[in-house]
Formats: sequence, structure tokens, C-alpha cells
Amino acid sequence: MTALRLLFASLFLAATLLAQNITDAAADVDTDASRGVGDAIASIGTATPKWFAWKVPIGAHSVCCNRCSLDGDNGFSINGDDEDDDGPVSRGEMLLAVRVEGGKVRKVRLFDANCKIDSRGKTIHILANVPVESSVDYLLAQIRNADREGELMAALSLHEHPRVVPALIQLARHDPDKEVRRHAIFWLGQKAGAKAAGELRRAIDEDPDDDVRQHAVFAISQLPAERSVPLLIELVKTHKSREVREKAMFWLAQTGDPRALDLIEGILLK
Repeated sequence: MTALRLLFASLFLAATLLAQNITDAAADVDTDASRGVGDAIASIGTATPKWFAWKVPIGAHSVCCNRCSLDGDNGFSINGDDEDDDGPVSRGEMLLAVRVEGGKVRKVRLFDANCKIDSRGKTIHILANVPVESSVDYLLAQIRNADREGELMAALSLHEHPRVVPALIQLARHDPDKEVRRHAIFWLGQKAGAKAAGELRRAIDEDPDDDVRQHAVFAISQLPAERSVPLLIELVKTHKSREVREKAMFWLAQTGDPRALDLIEGILLK
């Protein structure tokens, strides 16, 4: 019984500390989200719009809040710094807030885990002890419901979990919605792994939409230089699409890499 009491006490403390981050609001603490995000939200009900928030691990990234409010644009940036203009930011954890109506996510907001969130008087239901895999599952099921699927995709991509990259690859390869594919490709580029680079190249070669192909070129340009520059050079030299070659040359020129200058010089002096 003592161990059980300690467990409940630790869960309550974690949720209470999270609630302290929220100002001008009635923060309703839910300590039983370990059963899953979807079940926890459903148990509270969303016939009328409600805000829910929980923390997730995001690895080596940090989320820097520009405007820590539920209203208006998200105003977040993602970086590897330990400080922003307003002081220190946490690393390795993010506060994810969603507005749900009728079981569907309509808005997504991302905050640094230590941000003081101005909720403008709105009640926020705090979900404590959320399994990260449950958070990934919930966001994947809600891809098309958010008012901006790009923000939901950003939240998904930042989760520190081995399922994230395969999920993004699946969306980039097979999703029928062009915008979903574009967002998946962008965040694959940010992940910067070998699998991501290969999938970006596949999108350039195979995606039927020219806009998606050009967006994939941009995503390749966001990879580390040792990976992006050779890929961009290869596209400039060999790709059959003039638009892809032009985009690759544009982004290659932005790198300032000596290999880019050598290629450009060779083309101009022929």
C-alpha cells in the first residue's frame, strides 16, 4: 500500500508542477493518462472545444517560445541553444498543447517545457505520465484534423521515439494529400539521417507533384553539408527535370561550399 501511495503522490506532483507553468487558467490535473492520450481525452469528453497539454521527450532539441500563448500563431522556433533572448530554455522536453473538438485536434501549440503559458482564461486539462508511444499514436491518427497539419507534423517529428522516422517516411511515400507529403518531407530533412536522405531523393525522383519534388530539394539542402552538398551536386549534374536542377543549383549556391563553387565555375566556363 505504501508503494502505491508513493506512486500516486509522484504522479500528482508531476502534474501539479506542469500545472504551475500555466497562468490565467483553471488547470485541471488528470493523473491517469498512462492509459493513453486518446483514452484520457475521450474520458473527459470533447463535445465542446477543450485544451489538453502534456510533456514529451524531444532529445537534443529545444523549443524556444516567442509568444507563449494559446491564442494566435504558435510563434515557436526549434534550435540547439540553451538560451533565447528571454533567458534559459530547457533541453530534451516539450510541452504539447492541443485544442480538441468532437474528438478531433483543431489546433496545436508547442512550448518549451519551462515556459509560463498564458492561456487567456481557458481551462487546460493536464495529462500526466503520458507514454511517448501513445503520444505518437495519437498525433498520427490526427494528421488531417488540425487547422494546420504542419504544426501537428512538427510536434510528431520532435518526439524522441524510434517510430517517428519510419512514420514520416510512410507519410512522405504514400499519403494521398500533397500537403501532408510536403510537410513529411520537410521534417525528414530536419531529422538528417541516412534514411531521411534516401527518402528525400526518392521523392525527387518519383513523386508525381512538381511542388513536392522541389520541396524535397529544399529539404535536402537542410541536411548537414557532408550529406547535402554531394546530393545537390548529383541533382544538378544528372536529374532529368530542369526545375529540379535549377532548384538544386539555387540551394547549392547558398551553401558557400567550395565544391559548389567548383561546379558552378565549371558550368560557366564551358
